[in-house]
Amino acid sequence: MKIRWHVQKEQRFPFGSVSPDPDRFEPIGFPPPWPDRPWVYAVMVASANGVVAWPRSGPDDDPVLAILGQDDTRDERIADRRHMRHLRCFGDVAIGAQTLREQPRLIQTPREPGEPPMPALYRFRRTHGLTTEPRHVIYSLRGGLDPALAVFNTPGVEVIMLTTDAGAADLRACGIAARGADLMVEPLGEPEALRRAHARLFAERGVRYLDCEGGQTVLRALRRAGLLDEVFLTETDVVVDESRHRSVLKIFDFEQEGADLIAEGCTGASRAAPLASGPRRPSASGACRTSPPGSSSGGPPG
Repeated sequence: MKIRWHVQKEQRFPFGSVSPDPDRFEPIGFPPPWPDRPWVYAVMVASANGVVAWPRSGPDDDPVLAILGQDDTRDERIADRRHMRHLRCFGDVAIGAQTLREQPRLIQTPREPGEPPMPALYRFRRTHGLTTEPRHVIYSLRGGLDPALAVFNTPGVEVIMLTTDAGAADLRACGIAARGADLMVEPLGEPEALRRAHARLFAERGVRYLDCEGGQTVLRALRRAGLLDEVFLTETDVVVDESRHRSVLKIFDFEQEGADLIAEGCTGASRAAPLASGPRRPSASGACRTSPPGSSSGGPPG
């Protein structure tokens, strides 16, 4: 299951024009990072009618699995999973605290625990001077995380908590800071503070590319702060009945936002299943890559 890009407007390849594993992936280009902050890209999956999540009603209510058709062997699921692992190769990763509460075993690595070995992805990281595992940036306004979460207990995974004074106090009290998590404190509810936090990630931690896998609340905060540079979106053919769920969250309206289509592709199984990147959604199941206006869709000069 390989994504083949039939639209590819990004011709800058800071990591080289050969993918980590040419048999599985085509190369993905990026602009250079900004002079004073990382290049931030979101990685999301949405239903055909744009639904990305809803509050879980119980342990068996998994929005992502539902959006992917409740079948882990579907082409869309296989393509989405491989695409996501590929995108974790180019720098560091980020996630909102609520997503971790809902998915306590989540570790955003090129190979998650229990998956087959992916030596090509790790060789790619080492070749480009990156840490073996991506550093995990977690956004948390208030703390309230369980020290037993997998992300705090996996050897080789470095955690940077972007949090507030209140969140830092909770993270120290519950023992997460003592486990080695690095606390970076800013009043994150303010867009300027969020921008300052990302400038600090760049200057103090050397973060250059940041792969944010949500949730949608975090992505909207990044968008408001002018920090969300592009979105990789996998769209499935599933139509979610919104009336069956409360507080449904939907992906950005890319056309209304005026985003630019950067790339569009499809799996090798069918050209009717585009996997893309852009402001418009593909006509059937697929993935999109978009650059919202306000973050300079072309990226910094380079």
